Amino acid sequence: FFVDLILYNNLPQQIVPHLGENIPFLAPGSIEAILNSAYDILSVLSFMIMWGATSLLLRRYTQRLGRVKYWIILSIPLAFFVSQFLAISLNLFAPLLTSQALFYGVFLTLIFTFSKPAGGILFGIAFWIVARNVRRSSSIVRDYMIISAYGLVLLFTSSQASVLATGPYPPFGLATASFIGLSSYLVLVGIYSSAISLAEDSKLRQSIRSIAIKESRLLDSIGMAQMEQQIQKKVIEFTKQNQARMAEESGIQSSLTEEDMKAYLEQVIREVKKDHQQQ
Repeated sequence: FFVDLILYNNLPQQIVPHLGENIPFLAPGSIEAILNSAYDILSVLSFMIMWGATSLLLRRYTQRLGRVKYWIILSIPLAFFVSQFLAISLNLFAPLLTSQALFYGVFLTLIFTFSKPAGGILFGIAFWIVARNVRRSSSIVRDYMIISAYGLVLLFTSSQASVLATGPYPPFGLATASFIGLSSYLVLVGIYSSAISLAEDSKLRQSIRSIAIKESRLLDSIGMAQMEQQIQKKVIEFTKQNQARMAEESGIQSSLTEEDMKAYLEQVIREVKKDHQQQ
């Protein structure tokens, strides 16, 4: 909407090949100026929030890399992103603008162009690492996390609205910005689906525990091993039915496998036995 509004009001009658930038005039207090300020503020906030979340996700690597080395590597994309605003607001490269205007334009374009993709790659790596550390049995959650990783890389690479607004022809930024919808969809689907899948896993584990505790009175009978097998069969059958019902309602498959169900059931049975012995 921001790009469409600016291009609609500032689009030249005749579009010809043009080198450099065509910076539109934004009247103070106009809707275009307000949207431009909101875009800049939200762009900075989104990058900072994602950077902070990434640093928390990867904080356990401080012991492997060392605290100083870890923060240096993690701060490179942040410094690269912040440098574009400092360069403009503080006029750090004003002498370069007067002496070598062409080189200044290329240099500033590189900073603006590659700051967000560098951050997007960092954020994507964080999700890839999290997906790699997910146990192999939870392949569904792993796939959703990888989808989110690709979506984040594409999102921060394609969110270049200023490219479309300042360069009307040739529309080099059009191909990049066209991925915004797809990348946003990938991030939403990946994070939402993984959250739903994990929530379903938690509900299934709770149902396994409640059924096992209710049937724990059978463990006091003579055929201990046989009773455990009966409980296991009953719990697994009920859990699979519950799992299928959840998948039908939400459209998202739980990552809990039959081996996970059996392992968790054995853990609950051991806890029940321990409680009986203490009593």
